[in-house]
Amino acid sequence: MRDLKNGRRELNADSRWSGTNRPARRGNDGAPSRAGIRAENRRRRRRRALLIFYFFLFFTVVSAAVAVSLTVLFKIDTIQVGGTSRYTQEQIIGACGIKKGENLFLAKTRQSEKQIQARLPYIGSVKVRRKFPARISIQVAEAQVCGAVESSGKYVVLGDDFRVLEMADKLPQSCVLIRGITLKSPKEGKTAEFADKSLQSSLTEVERALKSNGLKNITGVDFSSTSKILLTYEGRVTINLGMPSDLDYKISFAKKLFDDGEIKSTEKGTLNLSTAGDNDTAYFDPASGS
Repeated sequence: MRDLKNGRRELNADSRWSGTNRPARRGNDGAPSRAGIRAENRRRRRRRALLIFYFFLFFTVVSAAVAVSLTVLFKIDTIQVGGTSRYTQEQIIGACGIKKGENLFLAKTRQSEKQIQARLPYIGSVKVRRKFPARISIQVAEAQVCGAVESSGKYVVLGDDFRVLEMADKLPQSCVLIRGITLKSPKEGKTAEFADKSLQSSLTEVERALKSNGLKNITGVDFSSTSKILLTYEGRVTINLGMPSDLDYKISFAKKLFDDGEIKSTEKGTLNLSTAGDNDTAYFDPASGS
């Protein structure tokens, strides 16, 4: 309102404040007016609506990106095989269950590893890995053979983890024959179940001691008597280990005797180490005519 007499003009509250800068109107007691409260509530609703809109926009963009990557991008174009194995690359790729053209992210690598070992038992270890942008890498290693156990007219070839590698009609060449052990319904590709768990432990300890001490050329193992474990060395010397105790010492003792020529490479007979853990003494009985 203008005061025409003295040239002054009066400014009311609405002309000084506008838009979002306008404070909520207050009543005579200083509290916000109803109109101010309604304006503030409208602003809050607008902000909430904007947040929801931006969230759904972000979600839509991300979903579209994922959909594109799973349907168009990262399609497998190469499957590579590395390592040593008696199987061909074609056999390993065929057993893995992963095909070219599949999406790299959807490839079931853990399941593929299990399939390869189940279908190709002589593979001891296998790693299946995704390699960006579009490659599958399969790394394999040959299974280490522990020996063979005769069962129901077959020779059950065991790996060093006691997985059944093969059910052979005859003993494979250079395979250690393990006697005195019974297996329950062995199946190729599956871990063998021992009828006597204590013999499984004894076999494990003998294998460990042979490897750690480097005694090779063992052609037979016999657990027919639990108090008289027998090894056959080069098909010519029977090693009597006695009880399954002090195996590391007994086997290292035997290796030293062979390495030092105490038992000649032409000799046959029996090397008794059953009491070596107690008296540090071994006894060798040559076979007649040796």
